[in-house]
Amino acid sequence: MGFPEAYEFLIVKPGDYVIIRDGMASDNTQNGRHDYWVGLVINCIGGARNPNSWTLFQIANIDNGEIIIINADTVERILKTAEN
Repeated sequence: MGFPEAYEFLIVKPGDYVIIRDGMASDNTQNGRHDYWVGLVINCIGGARNPNSWTLFQIANIDNGEIIIINADTVERILKTAEN
């Protein structure tokens, strides 16, 4: 099942390594550029209307170990899928 890049967050699962567009760095978005970081997906949280459609992810930042919850649409790409 192939999704366009814009919808890749729909197939994210716990254990995946993903690239996240940093929405917090508003002063670093000069000329349409964003900061990105890599995180490990800990948990996928579904929406109220469809619990199987991810709206939030609990992510561990691999650089500093911080665990945060992000909006699913800030995931740009899956780097490495979870090993089953």
